[in-house]
Amino acid sequence: RPHGESGKMVMRRHLWLVASVLLVLVVGAGASMDMDDEDDEYRSDTSDQNVHSVYLEHDLTGNDEWTPRGKLTYTGPKLVTAKSKRLVSVRVEQVSLSAAEVAGLQGLMKNNTHYRVRLPSDVSDPDGAPKVMASIPACLLPASKFHEIFRVHVDQYGHIRGLWYQTLATACPSEPAPLADEPVQLVTSVSVDMEGRGARLAVEPKAQSPEEKHEQEAQKPPATFFQKYWMYIIGGVVLLSLLQGEDDKRPA
Repeated sequence: RPHGESGKMVMRRHLWLVASVLLVLVVGAGASMDMDDEDDEYRSDTSDQNVHSVYLEHDLTGNDEWTPRGKLTYTGPKLVTAKSKRLVSVRVEQVSLSAAEVAGLQGLMKNNTHYRVRLPSDVSDPDGAPKVMASIPACLLPASKFHEIFRVHVDQYGHIRGLWYQTLATACPSEPAPLADEPVQLVTSVSVDMEGRGARLAVEPKAQSPEEKHEQEAQKPPATFFQKYWMYIIGGVVLLSLLQGEDDKRPA
C-alpha cells in the first residue's frame, strides 16, 4: 500500500480517537454540571425550610363546637418547585380520645351524624386563615377500630387546599355496638398530595415587578444536560459516523 494512503489511514484513526475523547469529556462535564446544579438547588431548598405546627380540630357535638384534637406539622420550602416536592412532609400527632370525647362520639352515632375535623388553610396564619374541613359518618371510626387516614392537598406556597379523610372501614354496621366509657387510642396515617398551583384568582392584569419575575423564573424546571448540549453531542456522533464511513470505503 502506498505510503500516502497509510498516512491518511493513521490520520483518520487519530481524528476518530480525538473526537471520541472530546465527546466523552463533554458528556462527563455536563453530567457533573447537572449534579452540581441539583446539589445547589437541594442546599438552597433545605436552607429555606419552613416548619409550622397547627391544631387539627374536631367537633363532637354537631353544633360547630370545635376543640383541638392534636397537632399537624407541615415542613417544606417557602416556594415548592418540581424538584423540591420531595422536601415537603406532613405529620399528624398520634392522640387518644378521652372518655368524654368518646361519649361525644357516641352521641354523634346515636343521631346518625358526621364526625368532622378541620385545619387552617394557611399554616403560617392559623388564626386568620379560612378552615379546610372534612367529615365521615361517626360510626366509621369504631367500625375501623379507630384507624383513620388523612391526605392533605397542598399547593406550591404551602397552603392547604383540601383535606381527604377516610377510615379502614367503608360501611357502618347495621347496629353499632355501644362504646365503652374509657379513652381510646386513634391510629392515624397521613400523606401529602402536592398540587401544581393554588386556585387562580380573577384579577386585573398588571406589570410584573422584578421580584415577581425572579419568582416566576425560579418556578421553571432547569434545562437537562441534553437540552443544553444536544448540538455538541449530535455533532460528535455525526463526526464519528463520517470517519467510520471513510474507513469502511477503504479497500481491504
